[in-house]
Amino acid sequence: MTLVQPSANRQFLHAVGREDIDMVCEIAGPAAKQAEDQGFGPCKSTFVITFQMISPAQKKALQTATVDPQRVVELMPDRFEMPTESIRSSMTFSDSDLGDSTMEYMKDEWYIVD
Repeated sequence: MTLVQPSANRQFLHAVGREDIDMVCEIAGPAAKQAEDQGFGPCKSTFVITFQMISPAQKKALQTATVDPQRVVELMPDRFEMPTESIRSSMTFSDSDLGDSTMEYMKDEWYIVD
């Protein structure tokens, strides 16, 4: 599963770069639901704010970003942490730009869960 997971995160990064709210909310569904339960709004309204916090140059870089599998941390066979340092792109991203994400394999797909 290690090889499948980075491609799922790459798909998420590309969707953020394109401001593809449907894809972002699909992949980040479990984490978005958790945030909504904690008082944040629905993914499609709250993630738009995140898009506004990312510069046009960063969005362009995310559209072709990849993930360095050597920097991915396996927490369990079906759960991986993707630190910001694992993002490979024409720009460097910090934790304050994107933050780490935890992805889990559920229902035959990878989702961001935290």
